[in-house]
Amino acid sequence: MKRRNFIINALKGSVLASIPLSLSSFNIKNTKLKIGIVSDVHQDIIHDGVSRLSLFISEMKKRKPDFIIQLGDFSLPRKQNQLFIDKWNSFNGPKYHVLGNHDMKDFGYKKEETMRWWKMQKRYYSFDLNGFHFIVLDGNDENPKPWNGYNRYIGTKQQLWLKNDLKKTLKPTILFSHQSLEAKGGVANRKEIRTIIENYTTKSGHSKVVACLSGHHHTDYLKSINKIPYIQINSMSYKWVGDQYKYTRFSKQIEKNFPNLDKTCPYKEPLYTVLTLDSEREVLHLEGKKTSFINPTPNELKIPGAEKMSPTITERNLKI
Repeated sequence: MKRRNFIINALKGSVLASIPLSLSSFNIKNTKLKIGIVSDVHQDIIHDGVSRLSLFISEMKKRKPDFIIQLGDFSLPRKQNQLFIDKWNSFNGPKYHVLGNHDMKDFGYKKEETMRWWKMQKRYYSFDLNGFHFIVLDGNDENPKPWNGYNRYIGTKQQLWLKNDLKKTLKPTILFSHQSLEAKGGVANRKEIRTIIENYTTKSGHSKVVACLSGHHHTDYLKSINKIPYIQINSMSYKWVGDQYKYTRFSKQIEKNFPNLDKTCPYKEPLYTVLTLDSEREVLHLEGKKTSFINPTPNELKIPGAEKMSPTITERNLKI
């Protein structure tokens, strides 16, 4: 892998996207905070999850961000996944988890079992660091009946907690969730949650939440709703294409051990990013990374909408 082709140079040729928020609305010292982010590794679907995660952890050990976080669909508490979770835990700095829909229910595992294995104390929580406030939501509450498939909902108890948390904080806030809060297929009651977020503002009227980041959709995406940017972080591993477009790329043994692998279009190299919050410049910078598909590509498989499927995390500079 040629890293100069894999990493999109930070800031060079980039454009500041102006989101009309302002860190000057907060009493915050000039600081720069870095966060290593990975989403949707899917250790139980992809065959080389350990090596993908290892590249991320190795780079984070060198770069020493203030913390790392995974945005869900990470790994189930299966014995064969011990090496995977050990690799994650080998990072010496603070590390945080977000629960994804595939981190429970699959293979009969319960949410509580995965949390114990991850050493995750609370399913939703918040913390402060270097003048910023961070919120982690659990988008896997039970949906109101009737409902089929995986849960993707934020219930009343969690909503009350979110309101109280946003009410108390005086810091600019970054919100993490697995399921998105702005797109179809994300949190089912996302409009209700966005209303809560928008209702908590500084004295000058700026939203306390300066950005929301999620995974789940395996896409590279930014959308601003009522002056709040919603950023989707692409999967580390693949684009899901399902039974209709499944294709056997690997050995019989690999395909046997990972029976859903043929329903994906895997990425050649792992995707991950580093988010920098620069309070002096009032800029949120997301590093870009780009790889390619392992052939055949979605386009070669003639999948509808293939042109929108990209193994990319776009570099972004948001004025906040």
